[in-house]
Amino acid sequence: MLTPFVLLVLPGRAQLIGATAFGPVFARPASAATDTMLWLNTRARRVGVSTFVQASSLRGNFGLGARQQIRYRFGSDWIYDSRGTPPFVREDYGGDVAHLISLGRNDHWQAGQQIHYDQSRANATRTGLWLGRLSYQRRLRPGHPADSLSQLRLTLLGGGATDTRNGFKDDGFAYGFDAAALLFNNGLAAPPIVIRMLGTRAQLGPRIAQRLVAEAVGEQSFLENAPLTVQGRLGYRSNRAEDYLRGSVQRIQSDTLAAQVGGIYRLNPSATLRSDNSVLLPTRAFAYRRLSQEADTLQDLGYRQRELNTRQELRIVRPKLQTGISFNYRERTRSYYLENSRSLSEARLATALAREQVKDITEQTTLWQGDLTWLPVPRHALALLGTAQLLRVDAPSRDNQQTRDEAQHLLRLTWTGRWAGAFRTTLAVAGEYRQTVFIRAAQSAENYADHLLHWEPGFTWAPGKLSLRSTFHLWVSYQVRDRATEQARNRASRVLDQTQSIGYQLRPNLLLQADYTRRENRVGQLNWAQFRESPLDTSITHDFTAGLRQSWAGKRGGSSLRLGYRLLEQRNYGRAALEPAAGSPTTTSTLIYLHNITRQQGPEVAVERRAAGFTLAASLWLQWMRTYYTYDVGTGVYSGSSYTALDLAQEINRVLPYFELSLEWRVGRRKP
Repeated sequence: MLTPFVLLVLPGRAQLIGATAFGPVFARPASAATDTMLWLNTRARRVGVSTFVQASSLRGNFGLGARQQIRYRFGSDWIYDSRGTPPFVREDYGGDVAHLISLGRNDHWQAGQQIHYDQSRANATRTGLWLGRLSYQRRLRPGHPADSLSQLRLTLLGGGATDTRNGFKDDGFAYGFDAAALLFNNGLAAPPIVIRMLGTRAQLGPRIAQRLVAEAVGEQSFLENAPLTVQGRLGYRSNRAEDYLRGSVQRIQSDTLAAQVGGIYRLNPSATLRSDNSVLLPTRAFAYRRLSQEADTLQDLGYRQRELNTRQELRIVRPKLQTGISFNYRERTRSYYLENSRSLSEARLATALAREQVKDITEQTTLWQGDLTWLPVPRHALALLGTAQLLRVDAPSRDNQQTRDEAQHLLRLTWTGRWAGAFRTTLAVAGEYRQTVFIRAAQSAENYADHLLHWEPGFTWAPGKLSLRSTFHLWVSYQVRDRATEQARNRASRVLDQTQSIGYQLRPNLLLQADYTRRENRVGQLNWAQFRESPLDTSITHDFTAGLRQSWAGKRGGSSLRLGYRLLEQRNYGRAALEPAAGSPTTTSTLIYLHNITRQQGPEVAVERRAAGFTLAASLWLQWMRTYYTYDVGTGVYSGSSYTALDLAQEINRVLPYFELSLEWRVGRRKP
């Protein structure tokens, strides 16, 4: 799965030039302590019977004299499924190369150029970009020797771009600017005040890609040692992306205005009041320009949205008692609109608008949360957590069936104890109640209440060379429908998760370890009135590993080798129907209790090597996989899934090597 040459995974791959920020290589200056740095990173593993993933990257920099530098990064990202035609699900490549030159004696000015390339073979998309850069930077507080980080940076970008997708190849100009200021007004230990504006634009034939970002972030204490600290953020983002769709150019315009203000007020040395409030106003518009008279006429549309968030918290911290209470409220409202780009009549426009406004929605979430931690004695702690949440969803349209209320109440008690002999125990008990009520009468059959119980004991014991760890989590859910006519849909489910781990240090560098994980999920039909249930489906998973790990340590690094065995078994239990055999006098199917079993087992080997700047980890699980059926014959008939005796006698046997490889290599040369 490793490529002959290593390429880097780039964010925003296969996107229109300008949809992401220019110059990702410029954003990370090299360390002043080195003039050459190379970082190789690659990972490959098998994730399924026929699926493999691989991600590799190569990045670095090297100096060309005292004032010039080359920075580069290349990468690839693959998801491979051997069953497909062609077999690749995703095959992406990308790369950046940048050349930087420092001008002047004090390095205030900098010039450079960059080449950027992205390719996604899955959707036949290629993007390329060449940019020239001229930047200026200087310290904002040269009179403060202790503040060397406050600075102003101004950058101009310009060049050419190319974009190939959907059978079209477009070329054009790309340009942009970036201005940023950082001011450490409250000292280097406090967050700085940041002001930034970024704009990019690419003119690609009939399409335009454009981005604008403006934001200011800061935190300020108005008086020295004052109990009040105010935080704030104000930002605006605008993105314009255009692509081809059904003979037209589709323009997606996204604009977002955001504001946030918060504060921390210290009431006394033990109590703190925090407040965080924000408003978000995103809008999105879809507009279409026809490239020819024969193209479809598409309707311009969009939506406006408003999001309000507030969180108020009071926290008290004492030596043996910590407690806090918080209030959270979130409101999100979205409304759709249409532009009459198709010159519809008033009646047809009203019909089309009503069809879009079915998606209009308002969500309101109110959450109260309280927690308390008490240390009655030095080695024991009790923690209590309680939450109460209400979600209200309102859809104005009568055709939208999402209008509902959801309430949730949770109470959780946890005890943690530490005992002599490195013995630690935990015990958690929780109860939860959820209720969902649909407001529309047509949806009232879906109203239900969910009762949940949690039981979570566990312990850890590490006396010397021996270590034992065990966790146990059982949660039970009883889902009860409100209507008497819907009681047949009541469900009871039990989920059990348990993990046991044992380790023994045979020698200082030789460790024996075994781990076992079991997950069991049982679903049954519930008779709530009589509190009885009938099993419907059960699935059980066993995962067992055991092995020896030998490690070696030396002056140049450390290595380890692990040899072991792993068993993974999945069992599914359910009911099915057995069809009569050919020529049998019986014509009706018979109820059977079907067991579907998949067992994967085999030896494991893993190696690891760590040295200065170098890490290699590789593992191989050579597994034998067997899938087969067993069943018990019941009484009566069953109308669900049916099988013949020949179907249930079939087996699948395969040998599958599951592997994982990870490599990181850093090479650097310091300046002489």
